[in-house]
Amino acid sequence: MTEEAQASSPGQGTYVYGIVRAGASLDPIDAVEDGLPEVRLVEAGDLAALVSDGPERASRELVLSHGRVLEAALESSPVLPLRFGMVVTDEDAVRDEILEAHHDELAQLLERFEGRVQLTLKVYYHEDVVVAEILASDENVARLREAIRGRPEDASRKERIALGERINAAIEKRRKRDGQEIMGRLRPLADAVTLEPPEDELMVAHAGFLLQRDRIQEFDTTLEDMAQEGAELLRFRLLGPMPAYNFVDFKEPAWG
Repeated sequence: MTEEAQASSPGQGTYVYGIVRAGASLDPIDAVEDGLPEVRLVEAGDLAALVSDGPERASRELVLSHGRVLEAALESSPVLPLRFGMVVTDEDAVRDEILEAHHDELAQLLERFEGRVQLTLKVYYHEDVVVAEILASDENVARLREAIRGRPEDASRKERIALGERINAAIEKRRKRDGQEIMGRLRPLADAVTLEPPEDELMVAHAGFLLQRDRIQEFDTTLEDMAQEGAELLRFRLLGPMPAYNFVDFKEPAWG
């Protein structure tokens, strides 16, 4: 039986972060200096769950701790991350309802992620630069902008709306082209890739890459080259290494 973290009362239940191999070292978690919960292993055969006492309530600190625990654990074992907020009644439930009930599926996933990590890439346009390039390359857009320059907003409302729509359409067209180019250079370095929805109209690429650890340096070098080439136009943000959040297809029980 499980409960949502936000519904648990103080000290109630056992919070489950993710699945690792039995005997995985907790030293990397213990070494984190920013006050993580006291994490322990609950083992069943060759599998183990990373757990701590149930939280008093859901909080921003709990969300951050969830990720930090999993990322620290990744240093000593492949990690199968479970969703934030999973609380079971006790350690017996962890063994019975998770580790033993889903042993084969969990073991196969850990094997898949052995020696692999996720990197998440976000790429954005610098708005002023991409708009300036569109104005310089599209005569119709530039002409429309000149037509409303200096005119009162109320008197040029339709033209301003039309200008905004044309600029957005031009950004979308360019975003697809530039995004394909970025992915074309990085995709061959990964074992698998997930494409995520853009956060806004200036986001060029948002993707998760499942990489073998020994290819991280090659990925970083390739990305640094791309960032230097596009520094004026593009802003790159790389997150990780982290557990393979985007690639876990473990179907949690209905109560999860």
